[in-house]
Amino acid sequence: MKEFLKKYWKLLPAAVILLVSAAVVFILNYRSKPVTYSWDEKQKDDQLSRDITTAINVYTDGTVQEVFHETGSLDGIQYDMLRVLPSEHTFLQVDYSEEPKPLIELADEETIAEGYAYAGGINGGFFYLTGKEYGRPVGAVRRKNTWTKWHGEENTPAYGSGFATAYFTGDTMQLKYHGWQKGVWMGDEDWTYESGYAIDAENGISGSYTYIVDGKAKDITGDDYGIIDYRTFGRAATIFAQNADHEYMLIDIFGVVDDKKILKFLQSLDTVNALRMDGGISTQMVYMRKYVTEIR
Repeated sequence: MKEFLKKYWKLLPAAVILLVSAAVVFILNYRSKPVTYSWDEKQKDDQLSRDITTAINVYTDGTVQEVFHETGSLDGIQYDMLRVLPSEHTFLQVDYSEEPKPLIELADEETIAEGYAYAGGINGGFFYLTGKEYGRPVGAVRRKNTWTKWHGEENTPAYGSGFATAYFTGDTMQLKYHGWQKGVWMGDEDWTYESGYAIDAENGISGSYTYIVDGKAKDITGDDYGIIDYRTFGRAATIFAQNADHEYMLIDIFGVVDDKKILKFLQSLDTVNALRMDGGISTQMVYMRKYVTEIR
C-alpha cells in the first residue's frame, strides 16, 4: 500500500497542473465568447436574427473597466443595457457596412488595428428592407467625422422623414431633428445638405423619435413619425441614451412596453438625452465578457 501511494503521489503535481491548465483554457474561452441577444418578434432568441448595416459600437484599450452590462425587468419584459463611461480608454463609435451583415461583424478592423478591442454594441439606424436598395440607411450615418456612403451616395440626414439624429463625440451627445413633414422640410436653421447640422461631431446616426432632450421629456420630431409610428405599433425597442454623468446607455427592451413606462424608466436613470432607434426584429445586442463587467 505504501508503495502504491508513493508511486501515485508523484503524479499528483502533474494532475493538479493539468486541471489548472484546463480551467484556465475554459475560462479564457468563456471570456472570449460573445454574449448575444436579439428579438424575433415572437420570443427572445440568443441568436442574432437579422443582418444589419449600422451599429453603435463600444471600444476599449482594456486597461480600465468602463463598460458594464445590466439586465432587469420593465413591466414584465426583460431589458439589457450596456453602460459606457467614455474616456481616453473607452469610446463609442458608429460603424457601417454597405452590405448587411451580423452585428458582431460590424466591428471596425481599422479601430482594432489601432490597439482597441471591440467590447460590444447594439443595432443602429433604420434601413430599407426590400428591393434593390436593401440595406440602404434611412437617415444619417456619420463616423470618423465623415458621412458614410451607400454605393456612392452620402448617407446624410436628408433621407426618410420625421427622424431625429444623435450626434456624439467623446462624452458629448446632442439630439437634433430633420425631416419632411407634409411636404415641408423641417429642422434647425443650422441644417445644410453638405454637413448636416453645424455640430463638431465625429459620429451621427438617425433614430426614430426622442423621449428626452436636454433633460426635458419631449419628442422633437413633431407629429409626422416617418415610416413607422412606434408609439402605436407595438414592437421591441432599442434606445440610445446618456445620463447627467455623461454615461452612455445602450438599451434593448426585448418585448412590447408602453412608451410612457419607458419614459419613466429613462427618467429614473437621470437621463438627459434619449433617442429611440430601430427596433422590432432588429433589436440586437452583443458584448464581450472579457471587457464588460456584470452589474448584479
